[in-house]
Formats: sequence, structure tokens, C-alpha cells
Amino acid sequence: MAKNSMPRFKLGGGKAKWLVGALLVLALVLIVKAPIEAATFGKSVFGAIDTAATSVVTFFNSF
Repeated sequence: MAKNSMPRFKLGGGKAKWLVGALLVLALVLIVKAPIEAATFGKSVFGAIDTAATSVVTFFNSF
């Protein structure tokens, strides 16, 4: 038989696995209970990441 060629995502120790699981459950609860607020929050988070990345690129391009 052939082995499964799909790589598995390993989280490591128990605390990291528990933390990622808790964050996923919290995100799902937020999306189900308040989808509009969750979308607004996600948009603002990704907007902040985009602004930070643009600032860093602009800084390094100034050299």
C-alpha cells in the first residue's frame, strides 16, 4: 500500500494544541453568534496587518 502523501499539521505539545483548539472554537462561536461583528473585526485586523506591512515595505524602499 502507498503511504499518505499529504503532510500533516503538527502542533507539538499539549498546551499549544489546546490553545489553537480553544481559539478555533472561540472564532467559530463568534462567527455563528455575531457574523456581522465577526466580519467587521476580521476586516479591521487584516486592514491593520496590511497597513503595517505597507509601512515596513515603504520604510525599506526608502533606502
